Amino acid sequence: MAYVFGPVPSRRLGLSLGVDLIPPKTCTYDCLYCQVGRTNHKTIETGIYVPTGVVIEECRDKLKRVEPDVITLAGSGEPTLHSEIDLVISSLKSITDKDLALLTNGSLLGNEGVRNRVLKADIILPTLSTASERTFQRIHRPHPDLSLRRIIDGYYSFRRLYRGLIFLEVVLLAGINDSQEEIEGLKKVIDKLAPDKVQLNTVVRPPADSSALALDRQEMEI
Repeated sequence: MAYVFGPVPSRRLGLSLGVDLIPPKTCTYDCLYCQVGRTNHKTIETGIYVPTGVVIEECRDKLKRVEPDVITLAGSGEPTLHSEIDLVISSLKSITDKDLALLTNGSLLGNEGVRNRVLKADIILPTLSTASERTFQRIHRPHPDLSLRRIIDGYYSFRRLYRGLIFLEVVLLAGINDSQEEIEGLKKVIDKLAPDKVQLNTVVRPPADSSALALDRQEMEI
């Protein structure tokens, strides 16, 4: 099985070489808008989901043949579930000087061990789509042990420790989290978190659930 894919064009990062640390579809969430599909293994248990050594060797071999702008830990599930993600990060940094990005839903950044394992990534791209617990449950359908308050507190703790760049992704869904009240609640959290960038997105590719509806360009710009 191949764990490295691309490089592929990324709207946010340029030409990205993807590294998939999690089998499909293993995640802490089951998001309405997920383009990968429904989660069939919802968990918060970290572990060695794919062989670390094989991943590193695949990356080493691929980087002999391609020249990406960035290497992105992402793929078919939540990459911070991999308990040796720190080893992957440190190994890649010994192989290449390309920036290393982590595409994460951010749900486990409240876990001290997870936070410490990803501190050496150059760019973290976590998701925050609401400041309301009710809306959070509706959009993300998280593992029952996860709460929005704990996740937001985890973001704040991570921000204090992390020296890289944080590009916060906000996914807006029509009729769910696009009201004035929702946006104002989000703004308060974002102002306190102070990410380096805020990237507003909506549904582009076919979502896991048909209730996830896109905002049009005019609505996004407002």
